[in-house]
Amino acid sequence: MKFLFWLSFKLLFGNIKRALLPYIGITVGVAALIVALALGAGGERLITNNLMAIGDNRIVLGGDSFDQRDIRLLDNYPFVEYSFFPDARVVKGENIFIGYPKRALQKLKFPKLRNGEAIVDINQFSRVKEGETLSFYIGNRMENFRVAKLYVEENPFELTKQGNRIIISQDYFSEIFNRYRYNELVISLDKSEDSEVLIPILLKKFNNDRISYKEVKILEKPEVYKKVVKIQKIVKNTLYILVVVSFILSGVGIMTLINGNIQARTMHIGVFRAIGIPKNSIVKVFLIEGIIISFLGMISGGVIGILITILGGKLIFIPPVFKIEKIVFLILMILITGIIVGILPTKRIDKINVVDILRKN
Repeated sequence: MKFLFWLSFKLLFGNIKRALLPYIGITVGVAALIVALALGAGGERLITNNLMAIGDNRIVLGGDSFDQRDIRLLDNYPFVEYSFFPDARVVKGENIFIGYPKRALQKLKFPKLRNGEAIVDINQFSRVKEGETLSFYIGNRMENFRVAKLYVEENPFELTKQGNRIIISQDYFSEIFNRYRYNELVISLDKSEDSEVLIPILLKKFNNDRISYKEVKILEKPEVYKKVVKIQKIVKNTLYILVVVSFILSGVGIMTLINGNIQARTMHIGVFRAIGIPKNSIVKVFLIEGIIISFLGMISGGVIGILITILGGKLIFIPPVFKIEKIVFLILMILITGIIVGILPTKRIDKINVVDILRKN
């Protein structure tokens, strides 16, 4: 076996130019695979975190004034994830105070807030730590808020609004701003529910349970949510296509290397056969050569792919997500597939006539 490895190295490095094209193909294929997987996963996460933040399966109700009694009614509906008042926000100076009901805080993975507690954006209050107290003037009085949690705002609509976001409980919001009734109500439905089917049922039940003179009506349907779901599918399909292209490119590179070596080294094969080297050993020489080139191409492709992914992610503002197990698995599959396909050209060795080759050369 040592002799076969030595012979493979001698043949490979004896003519670097012949191996350069397959090496570049494998390098580009592996690099493209890493870029596609990392930036694709990062882009998918970005869509999930950002676009879904503005495109949940939500509807907006209006037509009457709402209060927290309506929130409590909706909390009992199994198909409702949470609800809140979009106009439960007040701007005071540089600060935006936002009120959220208990169920909404829970579904948004925020802690339950008591009076005097708040949740603030860490990017806006970078020097503040959880448990510390913030003081703000509201009207003519000073209000103190204990920071219950720091979070990172990802909703692009919220990020476009000027002001420091301060989230408090709906009860405390109503108390300090003396606002108990609101003109609109946002309802977030379960993502698995078909809103078109559910909306008439929800409206009928909600109007009956409210026992009000005025009937509520739909102001906005979850069209954005449907568009976001379509965007997610497009991103996933594009990612799969890129992975398949990278897979094929790398596999073809390995197969081309082995096939090209056999065509270019017919004389060497004839000499090897003439001096008594078995056919299986000659096949192993070409396979070892292919594995060496593939291994070197995967290392260089991996390094280049990671660098391009990091730099490209910064340029297009998509933080890459490296799923190491998935990347390693696909790279190994490329190597195995390429070698299996590369075995096919080695069958030509059996058809080579040693005497004819030696006479021609």
